[in-house]
Amino acid sequence: MLEHGFLESVSRDVGGAFYIFDEAVFRQNYLAFRDRLRSYWPGTDVAYAMKANYMPAIISAMACMQGRVEAVSRFEYEVASLFLPGERIIFNGPLKRESDMRLALDAGSLIHLDSFKEIDILRTLSCEYSRLPVGLRLCFPSAQLSSRFGFEVEAEELERALEQLGTIEGVELVSLHCHATCRSLGVEDHVNRVRQLCELARSLLPHHPIDTINIGGGLLGEMPAFLRSQFPFPVPSLYEYADAIGDAFLRYRPSPITRLVVEPGVSMVGNTMCLVARVMEVRQRRGGWQALLDTSINSVNPTGSSIQPLFHAVLGRPERELNRRLFRLVGHTCMEHDVIGESLIADLEEGDFIVVENRGAYSLNYTPPFIVPAPAVVDRQGKVLKWADDTEHVLASYCTSHPDSYQERHHEHSLHLCGKT
Repeated sequence: MLEHGFLESVSRDVGGAFYIFDEAVFRQNYLAFRDRLRSYWPGTDVAYAMKANYMPAIISAMACMQGRVEAVSRFEYEVASLFLPGERIIFNGPLKRESDMRLALDAGSLIHLDSFKEIDILRTLSCEYSRLPVGLRLCFPSAQLSSRFGFEVEAEELERALEQLGTIEGVELVSLHCHATCRSLGVEDHVNRVRQLCELARSLLPHHPIDTINIGGGLLGEMPAFLRSQFPFPVPSLYEYADAIGDAFLRYRPSPITRLVVEPGVSMVGNTMCLVARVMEVRQRRGGWQALLDTSINSVNPTGSSIQPLFHAVLGRPERELNRRLFRLVGHTCMEHDVIGESLIADLEEGDFIVVENRGAYSLNYTPPFIVPAPAVVDRQGKVLKWADDTEHVLASYCTSHPDSYQERHHEHSLHLCGKT
């Protein structure tokens, strides 16, 4: 349980809002899921999907656990490369430039090709490599979801892709990948992916050395009952996912040496962080009460999820319980829609803190530098893992003149326009 004194101390160091990251919970999520899968099939890898949260502390933990990661952009790939060798990075994503693919191939990473454009790039690069092991991202027909990614299996796209790869010297198709999530199907969604990929791999194996089936991610993770109850379908546990995937792979695997890869993101990191925000002001508003927090909806719910966040208050004076009211929680931007929560019953006053649970997935990555940029991150002991973004950080990539040199530059520009030197 978080104490006000601890939050107050951290707030003095890093600002009125900050995330708290629990690395032990992340490690527990990852190892428990991987070990459960490996109890079915030892040749299983779990590659953490960095898009959920690319925080260096997380990727460093992955390195310590001898794990793998999935990167879906050059940026994510470079972050991963700071901690992991190339052979432990899987490079996915819909847009890979020639320089991106060369970087990954040089490092020994597996690339899943997503488009015919990427096959053309591979052809251009083929003269630089004697061997090119690659994978394909595939899209299977589905009544629940039509994906815009990968090669459609039943629309002749896969056949064309295989034909084009066959004309490139040194190419070996070693992996099949699919990530088209329909969470309402629960574990059956991932069972379907296992079956479809394995059946296709079996038909291709006589001509292609496929050694890996990669079923992507899209798993939901452990969460409090309040959050779980808002989903319109039963939310499986990590063990339920692992048992269903492991059992399906044993039934459908195309060969005794085929490896299985799963790429979870949300389910690994969702419950590892909370967002803490100081109460800056309380006041009556049209017969009700509102509390102004030192954060915004851009941090609390940047993806616009319909799942309502779980809040609780940490009071500066815990004995204060006589004046509990219904509060509307509002954010620090000047936007009318910056309403963080419509109803919290508490006896709030300035200096208290509101804790928003399960903010580990996407919340930090998605937070824009809009009006107030992203907050800091600390660990459970208060050690700073990320400082709050500030003016210097946000403006670092802009081409600007320092104020003290502006007049000089403006004067030189005016002389040039007048034809003077």
